[in-house]
Formats: sequence, structure tokens, C-alpha cells
Amino acid sequence: MRLFLAINLPDELKKGISQRGRDLSKFGKFKLVEEENIHLTLKFLGEVEEKNVSEIVNTLKQINLEKFKIGIRGVGVFPNPNFIKVVWVGVEEGSNEVIEIQKKIDDALKKLGFPKDKKFHHHATIARAKFVKDKKGLLDFLEKNKAREFGSFETSSFDLMESKLSREGPEYRVVEIFQ
Repeated sequence: MRLFLAINLPDELKKGISQRGRDLSKFGKFKLVEEENIHLTLKFLGEVEEKNVSEIVNTLKQINLEKFKIGIRGVGVFPNPNFIKVVWVGVEEGSNEVIEIQKKIDDALKKLGFPKDKKFHHHATIARAKFVKDKKGLLDFLEKNKAREFGSFETSSFDLMESKLSREGPEYRVVEIFQ
């Protein structure tokens, strides 16, 4: 099973983020993340044997979470504006809490042999750049949207997700919810 940990966003928030992603088409060719698949990734686990999933679930159940608010704000790129591969929206309010959850997940899963993430940047990917034809236009778009507020929501959970890859794109399924 191909697994990752994420905070899933409310549908209404995904809708607004997805709309911003569709605006990218005028700047080049982008592979948009399907609206239903937009999420904040906490940790990618990769391929995991099904027999090991219960051990992962039991380990992650030990993490205590308090309810907090997450505010989604700003549009940015990875790795940098000179070489754009990924377009994302960021976390403003609640960023410390998201980082803390990610650290707890990293610490817990290290005991099971999963390496700690070297660098964590809380974000939700909205598109992957295939080809940028209007870089100046895209950079202007990013500048105009760097402080755009998409909305906020309260959460006290994160999810273990399965990702099945197909020709049509990835299909995500919630395996377990941790509250």
C-alpha cells in the first residue's frame, strides 16, 4: 500500500483553492490536483506492506491532538520562482500546530524505521508545472496572490491515507482517522 499522512481540508475550501489552480492555465501547462484530492501533507510513508499498517495505526493513536484553527493563505512555488515545479497554497494561522503534529508523527514513526523528514514545509499542492510559457505573467500572478486568504477551519484530527496510482491520476482513500 502506498501511504501518507495528511490533514484533509473541508470541501468548500478545496473549491476555492481549486479555482485558483485553474487560473494557472493561461501561464503554461500545469497538471492540476483534482479538487477532491487537495490536502495538507504531513508525511509521505511510501510503499508499506499491508501487514505493517496496524502497527503504524497503533503507534499514531498515541499522539494527542487538541482542536485548533488552520488558516489557508498565500500561493507559492517549489523549488523557487526561477525554476517552478510545484504551485501550492500555504498555512498561516495554525502553522505552529501543524509543525508540532508533523514532529510528533516523525518521532513516533522513527521507532518503526521511517526516516525523519529533513525539511518540512506545510502546504497543499494545487498544481505541478509541465511547461511555463508566460513566466512574467505567472510571477505577477504569484505576487498578487501571495497574501490571498482562502479561508480557515478547525481540526483536531489527521488521516492515514492510501494513494492508488492510475492513468487517470491518484485515487485517495482514508485508511484511519486520528483524533
